[in-house]
Amino acid sequence: MKAKMSTGFGALVRILLALILVMTALPVVPAAAQDDAPPVLILPVDRATFLPGAYFDFRVEVHAEEMPDDFAVTINGEAASDFFGAEPESESWTFGDEENPTPSQSVIWRSVMLPEAGLYTVEVTAGGATTSVDWHAHQPQASAGAKNVILFVADGMSVPMLTAARVVSRGNTEGKYDGLFAIDQMEEVGLLHTSGMDSIITDSANSASAYNTGHKSALNALGVYPDTSEDTLDDPRQETLAELLKRTRSMSVGIVTTSGWTDATPAAVFGHTRRRADRDFLAAQPLDEGLLPEVILGGDGRYMLPEDVAGGRRTDGRNLFDEYEAAGYTIVTTAEELESAMSEGTPEKLLGMFHSGDMNVWLDRNVFTDNLGDFPDQPGLVDMTLSALDVLGQNENGFYLMVESASIDKQIHPLDQERTIADIIEFDNALAAAIEWAAASAPDTLIVVTADHGHGYEVYGTVDVESFNAAEDDAGRRNAIQIYGDAGFPTYEDADGDFFPDSWDVSVTLAGVVNNHPDYTEDFQVSPTPRVPAVADADGNYIDNPDDDPNGIVMSGNLPMGSSSGVHTLQDVPVFASGPGAGFFGQVMDNTEVFFGIAYALGVDPMAEDGMAAAMDEAMADDEMACEGIVFNDRCYTR
Repeated sequence: MKAKMSTGFGALVRILLALILVMTALPVVPAAAQDDAPPVLILPVDRATFLPGAYFDFRVEVHAEEMPDDFAVTINGEAASDFFGAEPESESWTFGDEENPTPSQSVIWRSVMLPEAGLYTVEVTAGGATTSVDWHAHQPQASAGAKNVILFVADGMSVPMLTAARVVSRGNTEGKYDGLFAIDQMEEVGLLHTSGMDSIITDSANSASAYNTGHKSALNALGVYPDTSEDTLDDPRQETLAELLKRTRSMSVGIVTTSGWTDATPAAVFGHTRRRADRDFLAAQPLDEGLLPEVILGGDGRYMLPEDVAGGRRTDGRNLFDEYEAAGYTIVTTAEELESAMSEGTPEKLLGMFHSGDMNVWLDRNVFTDNLGDFPDQPGLVDMTLSALDVLGQNENGFYLMVESASIDKQIHPLDQERTIADIIEFDNALAAAIEWAAASAPDTLIVVTADHGHGYEVYGTVDVESFNAAEDDAGRRNAIQIYGDAGFPTYEDADGDFFPDSWDVSVTLAGVVNNHPDYTEDFQVSPTPRVPAVADADGNYIDNPDDDPNGIVMSGNLPMGSSSGVHTLQDVPVFASGPGAGFFGQVMDNTEVFFGIAYALGVDPMAEDGMAAAMDEAMADDEMACEGIVFNDRCYTR
């Protein structure tokens, strides 16, 4: 067994998580026996959902100095080692406060699977008590006709943001929009619940992992269930959709993002770590573990180079540009190089690193270009998406592409309305381009569009800019805000038809705010530089930045004093879908169900040689979990 010591704030978070999971488990012994029994942590957790044949790791922790003599693990009454046909690895460590550490004894089965659909009850006996959780394996379904899948993720986008962007992009005359977004015309619309297993408010790593694995996780975690060990790379893994599709069907995989490609949402396609900040590990993981996406486009060149090279941050001395090139990738670093590579013949594998960190947003790439610094020639999301589709479309087995507009989130955090809206417009343009590509080249493509979480942004009126700027105090500035019948319509115009305003300096703009923020000032107008609304004082508390919107309305903060920007919110996020299998997404559901909706559209059945499941009516008849409530009009209703 190996011994580990975990310390610091991260360990304390893990203690709380473990205790929460223990308390929510369901003991089946008298209370007196429970009092003497050690706490038990079972991963995967209660109500976890699975696709039969998909790999996962199964860990059981007992928080005791040594494993109790009566320790036993069963699945549906059968010893776990017999059920999986393998013995587990044994490990031990301590976690928590250095002065009062908690010991943990653990066993883990790696790369196991559930063989068929049904209910699985896991029981762990330790110290005279039995703790149980239920797992649910869903019946695979016959293909809906999809061969390819594109998952578009507008990071942080909410319905009010989408509405604001539509007003700015398409205009509104006498109450009716003068045009529609591509997203408005998708076949199906639903809602997704986004909470994680450790908090009602999620982050991008946790929520994007749910889309890619069908499992919940915790804040900052990618493709794992969080255990209590210090090692962020040993947590129980969940096979990702990309790994599953490559393993079973040899499909191609692509990642397109406007952030760094090792950031949370793109890394959820392939990554496995408890800490999303393990960026060195994530950049090398495809090379080291075998899941090589055919397309990787985005930023994060700094994690490709050793730290002794200018701009490099790798501490292991590896030059990943050289390693990816040796693995067969065409490497590009500018928009011009991308265009040239695609015009010279479609590459088999394509890696584009267009920034050392996150790529610049649309507004800075196209309007305020002085903000581009050392990276003046970055491609847009439309060009990256179409390039990826051309590369991936060469595989006769099909492909899975994840496209992320990352800075919708990254710009609404610092309360930058205009940069957020511009990136939503660009996102919709990329979606429209993908729809056109699929219609012409691959009509058997399912397109799913969603956000990983929301922000508390809302428009409540318009602003008379001239009156606002002429005001000498907050009262005057507030009176320049127009509401209800006085609000009228903003004065953005799009004469060239590219769906972006000709000018972002207009006479009437949107009164849009975020409902959570530090102390700051707001003038509702485009900023020529990315916003920094608050700065830390000598005590580490965030206060209004006097250099950001100095003529704005004073907004009193409502976040903890150590918060520098707006935060994610609890709201459900919209999901849209078109193409084969789209009908699954026209409902209210948990974010983990996106994984199953995609698997059903493709007809993925890892346990079947031909990758196809029984017909849907047979699946519903055989699945004992099909409905635990009332069936009405072929839908299940529970309370």
